[in-house]
Amino acid sequence: MDDLDSKVDAEMGGVTDRRVRHDLRLIFEDACRITAPFFDPAQSWGGSSLSMYARQTLREAYPELTQQEIALLFSGVARFHKGSTNNSL
Repeated sequence: MDDLDSKVDAEMGGVTDRRVRHDLRLIFEDACRITAPFFDPAQSWGGSSLSMYARQTLREAYPELTQQEIALLFSGVARFHKGSTNNSL
């Protein structure tokens, strides 16, 4: 992948970073933090998950991102919250 920074490879101890959307990686932690309440199992509306509101929150927080970028970010955030036992960042 030509658009990867060789510095990232060196910092990771020779492991090649296959991720190419470094701009989204820069905001990932903040995106996880602001969407955490929507993935909290203790929070629901009539027994339904609030995760659908997380996507809208991301759109409002990052209006400069395209719909495709929001979808990628939301996918990563959702995987983070569903696979994480400790949602605090």
